[in-house]
Amino acid sequence: MTVALEAALSELKESAGLELASVVSHDGLVIESAHSDEIDAEAVATVAASGLLMMDSLGRELQQGPARDVILEYENNLVILSPLNEDLLLVIVGSGTSNLGRVRLLIRRSLDKLNHAVEQA
Repeated sequence: MTVALEAALSELKESAGLELASVVSHDGLVIESAHSDEIDAEAVATVAASGLLMMDSLGRELQQGPARDVILEYENNLVILSPLNEDLLLVIVGSGTSNLGRVRLLIRRSLDKLNHAVEQA
């Protein structure tokens, strides 16, 4: 997409000690990603897009509108799905040792930079 988006994702990945920081379209295509070699960013993006559909359906059913964030904690990983806008989703994968509060804080601090980079593309 743009150098700015790539840089913003890489900065978020490094500052939070993440395994993956990716911007994904609603249809599961990776727009840009910073990730470790052990993670298949395209496979994660596909599943994350399905997760976004589930988030939206649940919000409609509860008459709450779209979800702000979805946080999944597994034994060895932390996954956060956070809509950037109506078309794009920020997908985060951290290790089991990632501090959830710190990761969420760093995501919030990165949102303006990420949205600006997306708008410039």
